[in-house]
Amino acid sequence: PDRDRTFYEHLPGFVHAARNLDKCNDDLPMVVILEDFYGSGTYESVNQISGYLSELSSWYGLTSVNHANVIKHERANLDIPYTVSHILGSDYHIHSGMGSHAGAAWTMFFNFLSAFTDSCTAESLGLDIPVSSIPLKFMGPYDTSGSYDTISPTWRRNKDEAREYCSRQPLLNKTTEPCTYAFMANSMSGVNSVKGLRAVMKGVLTSSDGWEASGNPVKQPRIGWYASKEGAKFSLEIVVSSDTKFLTIMSMKSYGPKFVDTMLEINVQINRKDTGQHATSSHQITGYHETKTSIHVPHKVELPGGGAQVGDVILLDAILKRGAYFKINGIAFCAY
Repeated sequence: PDRDRTFYEHLPGFVHAARNLDKCNDDLPMVVILEDFYGSGTYESVNQISGYLSELSSWYGLTSVNHANVIKHERANLDIPYTVSHILGSDYHIHSGMGSHAGAAWTMFFNFLSAFTDSCTAESLGLDIPVSSIPLKFMGPYDTSGSYDTISPTWRRNKDEAREYCSRQPLLNKTTEPCTYAFMANSMSGVNSVKGLRAVMKGVLTSSDGWEASGNPVKQPRIGWYASKEGAKFSLEIVVSSDTKFLTIMSMKSYGPKFVDTMLEINVQINRKDTGQHATSSHQITGYHETKTSIHVPHKVELPGGGAQVGDVILLDAILKRGAYFKINGIAFCAY
């Protein structure tokens, strides 16, 4: 079940979100699938992963890079147990070391450079570069419930929705910020310190009891928004600056004893600017899984009442119903 959710929910969801960061540009941004799984397992299970990533790349028209093919032949020369990877600076089969990450980065760089040079060479020789005339970012979800009969109507519906959305944007280049409020605690976002996380929450946090910004930029525990007692709660108030239809909570799932049976309840209310009416919804997020590693998992839900319009106010109340420990790594209120 976890693998199915990864393949048919999380990865397609990431691709969809990434390709729609610039919703009104049919071609950008560029999204690349990198396969770097070389861990223990049967040939059949490893090939299933490779096959799925290949199918996902083909479905969405993505560039696909296979770092696993580069590294697994090097590892064939090592006379050591399979779960030990000294050449990668690590002795743990789930989390590879710095060498593996550096190798993946160089593999990506090589493939980017090759693509750029091939394109430039083709242009200098007067050769045509094949480009799809159909914007593939409007492809529907790649999941177990879809069928080939739904490809065309889903693509047309997504395209029409994007065109209607972009026609309402006031800027001449037809682009707008996709999120009315969002943060992610990591070095790439710039929110990689306790001070930085407090700053991004200061303007929207209306109350907090038992929650605090805590953690370290590099060593564990990492930067995040942490609950430290059962019943811990906080509230946010978001004044909507662009059409907003979804809430995403990025939270940690782990296997340690303090994560067992933890459950966070999220209550959302939208106060309408024009009518004074409101819409509400409630959601639950658990913090435990049996997999022996800690991961951040996105929980994306539709906002009640069809979403919020510019000028509406979104109220979020969160309370840790079970357990005495929880971590949120990101919150986003976005158009898609």
